[in-house]
Amino acid sequence: MMVLTVAAVVLLALGVFIYVTLAVNFEADRADATVSAPRCSDDPVAFMRALAGSASQQPITGNEITLYYNGDQIFPAMLGAINAAHTSVHFSTFVFEAGKIPDAFAAAFSAAAARGVEVRIVLDRRGCRSIPRTLVASMRHSGCRVAWFRGFHWYDWTRYNHRNHRKLLVVDGDTAFTGGVGISDQWAGNAAPPGWRDTHVRIRGPGALAVQAAFVDNWNEATGELPADGSYFKNIPEVGGTLVCAVQSNPVNATSAAQRSMAVLIAGATKTLWITNAYFVPTPPFVRALRAAKERGVDVKILLPGPYQDQPAVARAGRRTWKHLLAAGVELYLYQRTMIHCKTVVIDGVVTSIGSINFDPRSFALNAEFGIVALEPALAAEFQKAFTSDLASAKRILPEDLQGLSLGNRILDVLCYWIRGQL
Repeated sequence: MMVLTVAAVVLLALGVFIYVTLAVNFEADRADATVSAPRCSDDPVAFMRALAGSASQQPITGNEITLYYNGDQIFPAMLGAINAAHTSVHFSTFVFEAGKIPDAFAAAFSAAAARGVEVRIVLDRRGCRSIPRTLVASMRHSGCRVAWFRGFHWYDWTRYNHRNHRKLLVVDGDTAFTGGVGISDQWAGNAAPPGWRDTHVRIRGPGALAVQAAFVDNWNEATGELPADGSYFKNIPEVGGTLVCAVQSNPVNATSAAQRSMAVLIAGATKTLWITNAYFVPTPPFVRALRAAKERGVDVKILLPGPYQDQPAVARAGRRTWKHLLAAGVELYLYQRTMIHCKTVVIDGVVTSIGSINFDPRSFALNAEFGIVALEPALAAEFQKAFTSDLASAKRILPEDLQGLSLGNRILDVLCYWIRGQL
């Protein structure tokens, strides 16, 4: 009897897994076939309006964007902002682990709360599962309000698979940070192993309000509270010349804002389309969109993790799509120096995208994500310079590289691609 019960439970769990996997794959595969989009190089402002519309947002003028590379630049900038906070610190992350960097952030949050700053922190229950509970307790003891995003409960277990993957920091309502970095020692250093290669940005100006809105969304989901005080959404004067569009993505039914914005970025490129992404598993519609961009004369280059990939199953699933991309002339590169965790796009030398959005079904159909798209040639030039520098530490993939794969590797690639929605 016990054997039959266990077998029934296993079969039920397997059935649920297969159903959820098929549902996620189907939802992610519904990437929009972009019928029309303004060409970015023809009218960049019109392109930004169209992209903002696709993400249900408005373009925001008057911003200053500062680009930071790797932990050596990113962490001091974020910690400096927290240490200088006067009224509020709002923070949301997918990764918060144990180590020197996490200890430094916990100390900064605690010190801010101790001097009277309102500190709210949202930790994803799955991504932050290894954070020491003593660290959480010490932050709470200092006055920080720490909330967990979607724990596992019997009454809403179906929502557990929808994680909060955003990386957000808003200080005093007018200075914000976002990008790919988590709070872990693996991001420490300057992209020398074992440190990861990543990119983050600081946003000053009215665009910070969009990051604040994404945090409020997370806090509301985690606690049921809606912090909408005027000090969080104050009138911020213009401080620069960068036009930004926020991409706040909460997958529900139709294609997500993350998915739609990526589709418009690809469709609007006319000269260059340079993508760096840590977890690249394009769905069939996106494979066609990337091929179409190359066929209309766009220089399409995609930079991916190489031997230091921390999620081998994702790499295998993505490799399943390489044959079709290479056949169209899309250039694929594997970063050799260390794990590259960036999620950036730069098109036509004028528009850039950065945030937490991976190019995979999980980001497009399951996770809460956030990113910004910016129109600023000088900023785009910085992104291009970084991309070119990263290519110097990368190996180009050629069709013959796939021809040499063993039968076992091909089978594993197919299996990983089939469960791509759960990776």
